[in-house]
Amino acid sequence: MKKIFLLAIFALLFSANAFAHQAFTLVSSENKTIKAADLQALEKNQTNGKKDKANLSFTEKEIRLVVTTGPEDDMLSYRIQGVRNANLIVPAGATLKVLFVNSDVDMRHDVRFGHVVGEFPIAPEIAETAGSRKLTARSEDGILQAEEMVIKATGTGAYKYFCSVRGHAKGGMWGNILVGVAPGADLKTAEKQVHVHSADEDEDHPHDESQTAKPHDDKKTAEPTGKKPEEKHETNQQHEHKTETADAKTSAAKPVAAGNEHANHNQNTAGMSHAQNGGENSSMRSVVNIGDPMTRESSGTAWVPESSPMHAYMKMYADGGMLMLHGNMFFRYTSIGSTRDVSVGGKGSRSRFDAPSMFMAMYSRPLTENSQFGFRAMVSLDPIIERGYGYPLLYQSGELFHGEPIHDRQHPHDFISELAATYSYKFDEKSSAFVYAGITGEPALGPPTFMHRVSGMNNPDAPLSHHWQDATHITHGVVTVGYVYDKVKFEASAFNGTEPDENRWAFDKPRLNSYSGRLSFNPTKDWAFQISHGYLRNPERAEPDIKIMRRTTASAVYNKKLSSDRNFAGSFVWGQNYAHGERTNSYLLEADFQFKKNSIFGRGESIEKSGHELVLDHPDDHDVFRVGMLSLGYVREIYRGKGLDFGLGAQATFNRNPEALVPYYGGTNHRGFQVFLRVRSSATNH
Repeated sequence: MKKIFLLAIFALLFSANAFAHQAFTLVSSENKTIKAADLQALEKNQTNGKKDKANLSFTEKEIRLVVTTGPEDDMLSYRIQGVRNANLIVPAGATLKVLFVNSDVDMRHDVRFGHVVGEFPIAPEIAETAGSRKLTARSEDGILQAEEMVIKATGTGAYKYFCSVRGHAKGGMWGNILVGVAPGADLKTAEKQVHVHSADEDEDHPHDESQTAKPHDDKKTAEPTGKKPEEKHETNQQHEHKTETADAKTSAAKPVAAGNEHANHNQNTAGMSHAQNGGENSSMRSVVNIGDPMTRESSGTAWVPESSPMHAYMKMYADGGMLMLHGNMFFRYTSIGSTRDVSVGGKGSRSRFDAPSMFMAMYSRPLTENSQFGFRAMVSLDPIIERGYGYPLLYQSGELFHGEPIHDRQHPHDFISELAATYSYKFDEKSSAFVYAGITGEPALGPPTFMHRVSGMNNPDAPLSHHWQDATHITHGVVTVGYVYDKVKFEASAFNGTEPDENRWAFDKPRLNSYSGRLSFNPTKDWAFQISHGYLRNPERAEPDIKIMRRTTASAVYNKKLSSDRNFAGSFVWGQNYAHGERTNSYLLEADFQFKKNSIFGRGESIEKSGHELVLDHPDDHDVFRVGMLSLGYVREIYRGKGLDFGLGAQATFNRNPEALVPYYGGTNHRGFQVFLRVRSSATNH
């Protein structure tokens, strides 16, 4: 009954996530041309909203609006019923009949409605938005390009409408649209900014890092009748306007009810820093540290490159609170080579149907302008699916099952893999400090855990070097303090250095018997470096003779967003264990290249393992052997973008051991394979 109940919980988690990102649907659209003299008459036919400073509130389910671009002295803005970048407050399920008119004399504009994460990039993605095409500027005879659209609000929450032309949203051409929720007291409108009209501004940049590959909702629109006016683009004229703060402030209202809204990731609330240079939208803050961007956050308190794609569902609350949910699961068949009996305690063969999994929830809430509380929880269904003896993985070792050491299998993770709270304080824009404390958590030791690295996310297997590099990602009892200055972080941890026991459902007794330190450096948005050292007491239950182990690691993690539908990620990790006067080293190199709906990934490892770790017979149990592995895989996305991604994949594995191990493994070279269905949270736009 317990297993059925837990499975039902995760089924509900995924189903609630399934349609999270498409907040608006384009029902129909029609391109039009109108005369400037007729615009005033068209505006009289709008559904009048109740005005309260920058707010326009509507109670009707069907709302007719005329949205125009701003005047020449405020070109990067919208006007709706005379309000600049109005906050549109509409009922849940509302249908918007929008006539969008570009009244600008020399620039293209559009209007898009949807979910936006973080600051607006130079060229915002529009793949999960609904709206108009990019309309050309007015012609010399005063003809205005327009588009009449019917847009259905399918989500409930706080969203944005914005111009996706290069640089326009970043320059302040955006507003808020709240569906079925009230505006918070700190909701802001975009500020009026200096704008210099550049020569390439109105041109499409298909290879821009933030430009989407989907130009218009995959829907066909009617072409304007008659001759299309030529697009006028004056490259030698500059438009400069003084920056001024919008005088429209929103009225306070009750916070949005939890569970009833989607994320408003640009809302300027306490705990979310507002950019000082030109009023750029605020960015999401890390749950661990208010001074870090969310895109740096990884497992425990580790950092990844800020350009790393995020696969998660988020909610923002009007009080500044943020909830993030994400996870993955691999439904697969896996088989490994060799002739060795890889069972433990009479359980497990070299082939198996299984489903490694991880699900995570993170919540943060600002306490003051400069301080924040955070909470992190991670669970796994391994105790149900993998059971105590885990899945076959040649040369893998570590932990116990029925009192026997596990070999050539990956042990299951605990059901509660992380349960930790954080407090952070920001001294200024560059310096901050945090405390991370967990009943179960991850100390400051090693790189980001394998399942949280983009380079390894498509690989269902744990690395063979796991217990040299990031095995302490589940430890029962941890306290970490950290200080961040700009791109550098130093942190120190006290934690339980003993690996978890066989009971995967219960908490072990928290102890702080070990310690570690880590130095992290992110020189650019594409790189994350760390070096760390730990002093672990009684680390291996399978090796009680080891009283003290010293672990040292170093890693370089890279991510590069090549375009809206291409991303490359790579990681190099070195880890060393030192115990009983003996040093053993591990090396890992992994990469993932994602292009459109395809991903190619691979991992190579070389590890020094003792005969005792490989559970060999007594004559060989103190010798050290170098074993290696190379895996190559491919995933094809069969469904993505609606809250969950489904990908079909396969992986081939090649293992090699020295001749001294032939009596155990039946040869020096071994092959394995697996096929899988990967289910994970959809990527957010950032």
